Amino acid sequence: MPERPGTWHPAALALGCSLSVALLASWLLEPTRSLWLALDERVFWALNGSLACCRAWQVLWALANNRMVDIVAALAMVGLYLHFMLRAGPVARNRLVAVGAMLTGLVLVAVQIGKALPIRRPSATLMHPSAFRLTELVSWLPTKDASADTFPGDHATVLFICAGVITLYLPRAYAAAAWTLAAVFMVPRLVSGAHWVTDDLVGAVSVAGFVLTCTFATPLHRIMTDHLERVIGRLRARRQRPD
Repeated sequence: MPERPGTWHPAALALGCSLSVALLASWLLEPTRSLWLALDERVFWALNGSLACCRAWQVLWALANNRMVDIVAALAMVGLYLHFMLRAGPVARNRLVAVGAMLTGLVLVAVQIGKALPIRRPSATLMHPSAFRLTELVSWLPTKDASADTFPGDHATVLFICAGVITLYLPRAYAAAAWTLAAVFMVPRLVSGAHWVTDDLVGAVSVAGFVLTCTFATPLHRIMTDHLERVIGRLRARRQRPD
């Protein structure tokens, strides 16, 4: 695990925040807004249109859009992190537990920032009555295929934050696995039409990028993990203390 510098990185902070804001602005303002919206339409019809293929294909994506898969995605990320943590020594393990606690806080902050954005956008299935609806095609299985407010994609935001922290703290193999998981678990919502592709590529990336930049280009991550590590150390010492 790399050593964590506790200093400011003004260039990285300015660049990361500027890119996040610029990405979001490119979705809000012309002429790039039209390009993003055209991409949304193309990707939506290509993915959602594939549901006309066959019954097995419809059931597969209905299963992938069941709420239980969200839990599977979370467990996959946690499992990846725990695999590395359990192989680490006791000292490194304390730090990794602290990083995990910080990661949880960053996820909560990022989701709240996403909700605070004054942007409301209905899902593709609500805007296009002719779209395939998994809730109709596979009515016996609870499935998410619509949302009144999709931007930014909160599911993708969480995945990007997790993958970002894993990239910064764990070896490259774990980072590659984390980004692969993020990509895989993003796709079902796009196929069902519950999200547009720019909800993830623009909304989730800009929010996650902003949060990660403000955390890791400043001493904030060091302050949080050092404090949490001290708390965890005290709790473990108290537990091991004889009665």
